[in-house]
Amino acid sequence: MEEELRALRISEAKYRQIVENANSIILLMNTQGNITFFNQFAQRFFGFYEKDILGRNVIGTIVSREDLSGKNLIEMIKDITDNPECYSVNENENVRSNGERVRILWTNKAIIDDTGRIKEILCIGNEITKAIQKKP
Repeated sequence: MEEELRALRISEAKYRQIVENANSIILLMNTQGNITFFNQFAQRFFGFYEKDILGRNVIGTIVSREDLSGKNLIEMIKDITDNPECYSVNENENVRSNGERVRILWTNKAIIDDTGRIKEILCIGNEITKAIQKKP
């Protein structure tokens, strides 16, 4: 039993290192849209320290209420938490702590608890702002 726990701790540490050092935004949000995990890359990219972002809602921090096209992002976040399978890949406008607007391509995956209910949404994002701006 002790050997299994040791192996589990080693495995967990290995995967934490991978997630923390990935060059992608990795976050978890609960079904209310509150951030429960924000990797180091996300902290540098958005300009928020973990202590300042955890527990806060994505709306008003990294997502504005609507993007410049008028798309209602509050409704989109609610729909992602209710129907994540419809948003396995999506693109939307996000906001850095300095107010700069950027476009992110997101992949979203529901984390399901033992009862089959959605517990959290795993969101992995990469900036595509420059790729969009370079299109003719």
